[in-house]
Amino acid sequence: MLSALHVVTLCGIVGLLSVPAGSLSTKEGKIVDENGSEVILKGFALSGFESSFTMTGDVSRGSDSVAHDWRTNMYRAKMMGFNAARLEWHTSGLQTSPKSVTTPNCNIASTADVESSLLPPPSVGTPKPTGNPTLPQDPPVITDGICSNDLPTSSTTDRFVYMANYLCSQGFYVALVYHSISIAYGGDEAIQEKDAWIAGWVSLVEQVLQSGTCQDRLILDLINEPDAYDASWTESGELSDDVATYYLDAMDALHEACPKCLLQLQGSGQYAAPTYTNYGDGFCTDSTQLGGNSNPTQFFVSLLGKEYLSQTILAPHVYGPIVSTQVGESSGDALYARLSRSFGYLNKDGFCSGGTCHVFPVILGEFNVLLSSSLDVAFWSSLVKYLNNVEDGADGKHNAISSFFIWAWDANADMQFGLGGMVDMDYQTLNWPKMAMLIDNSELFTYGMGLKPWYLSGSLQHAGNDSTAAGVTYTTESYTL
Repeated sequence: MLSALHVVTLCGIVGLLSVPAGSLSTKEGKIVDENGSEVILKGFALSGFESSFTMTGDVSRGSDSVAHDWRTNMYRAKMMGFNAARLEWHTSGLQTSPKSVTTPNCNIASTADVESSLLPPPSVGTPKPTGNPTLPQDPPVITDGICSNDLPTSSTTDRFVYMANYLCSQGFYVALVYHSISIAYGGDEAIQEKDAWIAGWVSLVEQVLQSGTCQDRLILDLINEPDAYDASWTESGELSDDVATYYLDAMDALHEACPKCLLQLQGSGQYAAPTYTNYGDGFCTDSTQLGGNSNPTQFFVSLLGKEYLSQTILAPHVYGPIVSTQVGESSGDALYARLSRSFGYLNKDGFCSGGTCHVFPVILGEFNVLLSSSLDVAFWSSLVKYLNNVEDGADGKHNAISSFFIWAWDANADMQFGLGGMVDMDYQTLNWPKMAMLIDNSELFTYGMGLKPWYLSGSLQHAGNDSTAAGVTYTTESYTL
């Protein structure tokens, strides 16, 4: 373990090796490490384990190892400046027999080809590298000409646990996310038995933690978009209890199993008028603004007395009108009012009860933008000003929000709305317009989300490379480095 930041000069580009300083917690509305330094998450989602696919994305597509090899995919994400990943799961998905995902006789891309795939084309309006940058780390070595041959085939749970550990070994923070789909539409019924569902959560976390690789890097997102179950803070919907009870009971058990894990919460029950939040948003506690929507006040009162209060972060989902259909609340002052009413205030003034106040860290838990839609472009132009707390987005009711998880890395993660992933639909080329909207000072958007790819000055390359995981061995009992 390195004990300080190492400065590496790369053909005129300074790359800083970001070394984690122990476990995460929160302080004064920020995620911090053991030294009290702020940790900002630049993350993406990986979908697949919440379905019968038994894998993230589709590594059978594309032309060479850039697309076919899972480790190379994650290497590319790392080089592009991401430091966090969401792994979606649910019980029936993990119980499905694992499908084969290896590519024998794989066409192995050269280091030069991998590097070329990580440089923006001239046609994309995003800052370009100067000079001749050199990759700060080599791509993964692929043995025996077989792509993705490291992934376990003994069970889907084993594969999921291995992938979480691999990501941690590469310096990523890993959010495990229980993914929701309405029971009426074939969703996972395991969540309806609350105690058994919680036990399943605890078991999965204990398996991920067994090797020790992820002990300081795990985030637990308890229920993705509880609204999908027609559940809210105060109503059970398709569940056996209300969301507040599910959260508190699960947090009690998960904090005991993993005291160093961050506990990530999504909102619920406020998508109707007058609040108009997205699924996964909905934290407003002001009864005068809620109409008949669900009020989480009692949940927050209970949370103030919990020992894991400082391990709790809020992760609302925010989408534009292509997904939300709320055109009137999707840009400018109407959007800013909606966001501050729901979660902005919790990161500035905090929640107060009985003379006690707590300011919560807020991250953008999920979002994406259809760049071919003028409505979604207007939405993102406003949202990014709100998140950076600049210009008319600085409403005085919230602080800047810098951490995020975008949906999603995989090209095929969203087939319903056509939003696209961070990889284009050829499963090979990076989606550069999507990357550009996250990188500051693009031609289309002045403000981004602070993503710093490897070829730009000031990029952070977090600790861990493929050799770090060279000794990762898999058995049905444990994962060890």
